[in-house]
Amino acid sequence: MSKLRFKPAYNPYTEPSMEIFSYHEGFGKWVEVGNSGMFRPEMLLPMGLPEDVRVIAWGLSLER
Repeated sequence: MSKLRFKPAYNPYTEPSMEIFSYHEGFGKWVEVGNSGMFRPEMLLPMGLPEDVRVIAWGLSLER
């Protein structure tokens, strides 16, 4: 992957969030390859983490 684009996105569990796209030469188009963001504080409270802790969420979209 040499051509990448990053786009703001909405995810209910992270804020801010972004999608990652790569240009697929074989398809001739941009395809989503990942998603990421910062977990919202209320998502971390059930885990017993302090409110000042920041957790990064990310994942690859290899199934797409």
